[in-house]
Amino acid sequence: MHYSILIDKYSLTPFSYLENIIHAFIDICLLFFIPLYLIGKKTYLFFIPYTIITILVIVNVSYSRFFYTYMPPILYGEFNNLDGLSANVFATIRFSDITILITTLASILSYKQFHRAYSEIRRKTRRIFSLYILGIAFILLGGLIATATIHWSSLNYKYVHPFKNSPTESIFKFGIIYGTIIQCASNNKQDCNPEEVAKLEPFFYESKYSIEYPPKENIILIIVESLLSFPTDLKINGIEITPTLNKLVEKGAYYNNNMTSLIQLGESSDGQFTYLNGLIPKTKGVTIYDYFNNTFVSLPKLLKKQKPGIECRMVISTSSKTWRQDGVCIQYGFDKLYSRKEYTLSNYKENWLNDKLLFEYAASIDKNSKQPFFSLILTSSTHSPYTKAVEDYLIPFPDTYSEELKNYLSNVHYMDKYLGKYLNFLKENHLYHNSLIIIASDHSISNDWLKSKEEDNVSFQIPLYIVNSPQKIDKTSDYVITQADLFPTLLDLGGIHSEWRGVGNSLLCPDSILNTEREKKRIIYREKISDIILDSDYFKGKKISK
Repeated sequence: MHYSILIDKYSLTPFSYLENIIHAFIDICLLFFIPLYLIGKKTYLFFIPYTIITILVIVNVSYSRFFYTYMPPILYGEFNNLDGLSANVFATIRFSDITILITTLASILSYKQFHRAYSEIRRKTRRIFSLYILGIAFILLGGLIATATIHWSSLNYKYVHPFKNSPTESIFKFGIIYGTIIQCASNNKQDCNPEEVAKLEPFFYESKYSIEYPPKENIILIIVESLLSFPTDLKINGIEITPTLNKLVEKGAYYNNNMTSLIQLGESSDGQFTYLNGLIPKTKGVTIYDYFNNTFVSLPKLLKKQKPGIECRMVISTSSKTWRQDGVCIQYGFDKLYSRKEYTLSNYKENWLNDKLLFEYAASIDKNSKQPFFSLILTSSTHSPYTKAVEDYLIPFPDTYSEELKNYLSNVHYMDKYLGKYLNFLKENHLYHNSLIIIASDHSISNDWLKSKEEDNVSFQIPLYIVNSPQKIDKTSDYVITQADLFPTLLDLGGIHSEWRGVGNSLLCPDSILNTEREKKRIIYREKISDIILDSDYFKGKKISK
């Protein structure tokens, strides 16, 4: 398990590998001490801890192939996040995983061969043997700790401090029991240094400037799963991968192909978090879990303060429990959540709604709702793995393209097709021209999923489209932005006046302000500002003025 997870081993010393072997042996001794000590003649009960450990290994190996780290204990009970992900889990299987199967079969055969002989050993002898095993574990652990006290000023610097900076490497060296204990015991919320807070608090709020124009009545934010910029600029033998998106740009929509993804372990939930709150996800842990009970000054809350009659809703393709969307919906200030659970088409058996059904679902909700409204739509058909296309298209892809890349582009083409049908619905129902429509990607993706080659010229920046902007945006399509810049941009475009404007910069902010020393420093400090706001629950009990 450890060697599957830790891919980059450049920072490890030879002693780190020795620590890994010894701590792995200690883990085995500690995990099997209790069953060895307690189990009598019912030797088949050994398979309970063995099964738990095997599942732990499989889960961590599979998780690491998505997120390149060990699975945080906080996620062990979040089975809802697996809903609809079976294809992804199977896609992570490697030939090397046969070792898990081999060791399992070896254990079963060993049990059949030796369990009777073990049953004949007296209980007292078995308990003495188990205590010997426990003793060996503690002797080894004591030796490592003693060595650490000689070479380190404190055990905190040896075992706790490195975990904060390099949790994956620390668990590799010190074992899974260490990792579980320290992750459960440690709070990802850091104590805020009062001096640092006092230094940075003046930068919490963006410089004031005035933009006045009548905003659109409705806001529709469409977050597309794993949408990269390069397909939206791509033509293959005259066939456009995204004809709908291209047509929007031709007709005057603002397009930026150079947005940097800021997501961390939370993946899709992190993109949603940043767009709605103007904050940057924490580099450690899963932000929406660790800071779930925080108070946020979110886009829906600010909209409802500005327009008391507005309805704010989310339309998602997954279960309401995936990434705790039901709870997040409340925390961010949404009034309603429409999920796979509420979708009632009787003959549809998939766990997730495909983009065709999702956009049709959103259209039916729009048609029956009052204006003004804010609608957040989360798509899923471009989700990894790219082992097959949702629909087949006669696109003559270059021979250099991998099957995964072809399937990805086909699924982007599929999404674009049904996005076009949704936009046509808005036009037919007189909702299009009085709605501000934003189309953005939730995050970038790893080339591990696409298997593209250098000659394919695949870029991993993500796009942003702003349709029906009430104000012309002068920034070029390759103007460098990040996901944090969308929140203040939405405030400006939505005519929302708020003291809190996020840690990014609006695309409508004048260059004369962006180029000031204060704003340059604010960009440098934005990650620290975001961390302080999250760790201190800064907005709790605070009244944010308009």
